[in-house]
Amino acid sequence: MNSKSIYLADLTHTGIVLSSNVFPLSIGLIAAYIKEHRNDITKCELFKYPEDFSQALEKRPPDIVGFANYSWNFAISCAYAKQIKLRWPETIIVFGGPNYGLATDEIKIFWEKYGDFIDFHIVKEGEEAFLKLFDTLCEFNFDIGKIKKNEINLGNVHYLGKKGIIIGESLPRIKLEDLPSPYLKGLMDKFFDGNLCPLIHTTRGCPFKCAFCTEGAEYYNKVYQRLDNLEEELRYIAKKVKGQKDLFISDANFGMFKQDKDKAEILAKCQEDYGYPKYIHVSTGKNQKERVLEVVQSLNGAVSMAASLQSTDTNVLENVGRSNISIEKLVDAGKKATTQNTGTYSELILGLPGDTFEKHKQSLRDTINMQFDNIRMYQLILLPQTQLNSPENRIKYGMQTRLRIIPRSFGEYKLCNEKFIAVEREEILISSNTLTHKDYVKARELDLTVEMLHNGGGHAEVRGVCNVYGLSWFDDIIIPFFENRRNFSPEISQIFDKFVEGTSDRLWNNEEDLEKDVAQNISEMLLDDRGTNEMSTGKATAFFQQFSQINSTVFLLLKNALEKRRLLNTTLVKYLDELERYSRLRKINFLEFDKNIVDSFSIDLECLEKHKYVITPDQIKLPKSKKFELLHSNKQQSLIKQYSKEFGFNFDGLGKMLMRYPHIHNLFRKSQAIA
Repeated sequence: MNSKSIYLADLTHTGIVLSSNVFPLSIGLIAAYIKEHRNDITKCELFKYPEDFSQALEKRPPDIVGFANYSWNFAISCAYAKQIKLRWPETIIVFGGPNYGLATDEIKIFWEKYGDFIDFHIVKEGEEAFLKLFDTLCEFNFDIGKIKKNEINLGNVHYLGKKGIIIGESLPRIKLEDLPSPYLKGLMDKFFDGNLCPLIHTTRGCPFKCAFCTEGAEYYNKVYQRLDNLEEELRYIAKKVKGQKDLFISDANFGMFKQDKDKAEILAKCQEDYGYPKYIHVSTGKNQKERVLEVVQSLNGAVSMAASLQSTDTNVLENVGRSNISIEKLVDAGKKATTQNTGTYSELILGLPGDTFEKHKQSLRDTINMQFDNIRMYQLILLPQTQLNSPENRIKYGMQTRLRIIPRSFGEYKLCNEKFIAVEREEILISSNTLTHKDYVKARELDLTVEMLHNGGGHAEVRGVCNVYGLSWFDDIIIPFFENRRNFSPEISQIFDKFVEGTSDRLWNNEEDLEKDVAQNISEMLLDDRGTNEMSTGKATAFFQQFSQINSTVFLLLKNALEKRRLLNTTLVKYLDELERYSRLRKINFLEFDKNIVDSFSIDLECLEKHKYVITPDQIKLPKSKKFELLHSNKQQSLIKQYSKEFGFNFDGLGKMLMRYPHIHNLFRKSQAIA
């Protein structure tokens, strides 16, 4: 038998910035499994970038093309699949991934819409399923007509047969020890290009049954662990990685299991030997927080401690199956992490069943008062294979939804000199029987306020003063800013007006209207460096265009709050004026590290920074004014160069950088006394 060529594609959109900047692990695992078991009769090649994929197709069309099916690349995969079937109809098209509904109506609609150019869809785990599908194709001499005619039962595979949809039996779960590493087999070498970040896995599955998550299904409730060859894989990656020293781990509950201590030791040893990874992006465990904290603290600040609360309202949590997760323990561990200088973040979802504006506001208050460094605020997305995304729940909770463009996930591509457009979309909730659309928009504006003022530590100086004088950072600063957001200045008002416009106007009732609008405006969209993510655009505007004004407004609110409590005096006013000037100078155009700033202050800035702004004015008062230089360290300059290469200096890239990296405060200038 002649060797069969297989192209596996986990495509990213490549507009102003990459929509997905991680290695294509899912298809790498499938390729490694095929290479392990059928290396003598297959030749696999992996693809991430559409341009590379087009060139390979034009040069040599393969026997099989497999597409990873996620919400952020389904449209571009379909667009390519159509083109491939049009030009090379004998090429077999296989999709696989979680972006495929498993309800009867969802399956029926999928094959009615896409059955003309998709031959098979793999559901659940894909490695063994793809291998068995390949063997069946070989058995039938790659005649899919015969397979469909005979209605062959293929494990974890759905396809459109001659008489209807064939649904294969569910295969047993795979033990991770049985999966070879795509890195160690050399399959991922082409992606060490300085633009993509390595992605690995050490577990698969999740013990929780969250109604909004694809891993909440019973199929994934058993968690499989992986430790074999992990150290060898990490060392292989560390030697080859270029650019930023980031590592992504796909685990759903890192640090929660006893095996994670051993994994952390391997990671820490890799850090010691190679200085990699510097930052680890992973979701930490929802229970066993003492263990999670121990694991996080062993990794030298590379991991932020997560508390995925989603809401702090007990009724909302019960509605989505979160009652088996201890909020108290999550909160306690978050506070311990904060006091021990470990980065922390929490996650909230607006619009879960039973949610209201006041409940969402209270969830924000709770998480900020719990001292989490960053609050990741999401809208409710109705995902395939989730309990919430059912006709019964849509009716029960009065869900009203619309389609929106997934940020940065659109583009114009070319194959064999023919151009085609692809745009990704997702279905989001915009109102329910407890949350009006007006309150939904209002809650989103509050989210933007938190994103601008709290996340990233952009106003840590004011937060420090609040701690010293017993003020509430949330109720005395964030809420007054939010409530007066259209009264401070036209510029600040416009940030929120544009945000509301993006929140309410860039929504569609159906895919056809969305695709039509994008097709008519694709040229302008590709040239618009502000992008389609209203949250990151709002934050980038606040940071890079209106920071001075917002900074002075926040300090004004601070003075008002102090005056209400009769704490404001002449000495404190003078201190706050200097602190405001210092805050502005260290952050204005903070990505420009070639221009150091020199100014005089009557407070000891180095001492101020050492105490993280939680210090009284008299403790840092200098006998006389002193000159300080505000500058970036060599380490900061190196980070700025790396981030600039990854995201560029266009507006959309800057917004993505601010949203993606919770440690952005580490890039602000530091003070140095001039002798």
